[in-house]
Amino acid sequence: MQASTDVIDRTDACLFPVTEQSLSRFVEIYNRKIVHISNGAWMDRQASEKLLRDGNGYFIHRDGTLLGIAMAAGEKIDWVASVQPGAGTDVVRALCNVLSGETVALEVASTNRKAIDLYESLGFAVVQEICRWYCVL
Repeated sequence: MQASTDVIDRTDACLFPVTEQSLSRFVEIYNRKIVHISNGAWMDRQASEKLLRDGNGYFIHRDGTLLGIAMAAGEKIDWVASVQPGAGTDVVRALCNVLSGETVALEVASTNRKAIDLYESLGFAVVQEICRWYCVL
């Protein structure tokens, strides 16, 4: 899906980059959320070290309350998880505030209707459908 950054409303939610001190908390939340996503990849030590090195992991807060976590860089949102009911809108809006470029892109599973509805409500549109095959070993 893709959206023009000028159609994404602003938010007062704040982003805090993942640091060495907060990495374990990010990984704990990520792995707790990923089990609900078909074919979701568990974040192991190697993946978490890459996240820290790349600097693309964020905590999103408002007034001291954690709203969600995300991974994003450049013009792409890689992963979003809200931890408060209804906070997905602010999590995505906060990410769009820090991404470069005139458009924002993301991928979402066609079976994740709740996420698709959220993204469409924010102005995202389907631009390409990708079929992926996964091999479970």
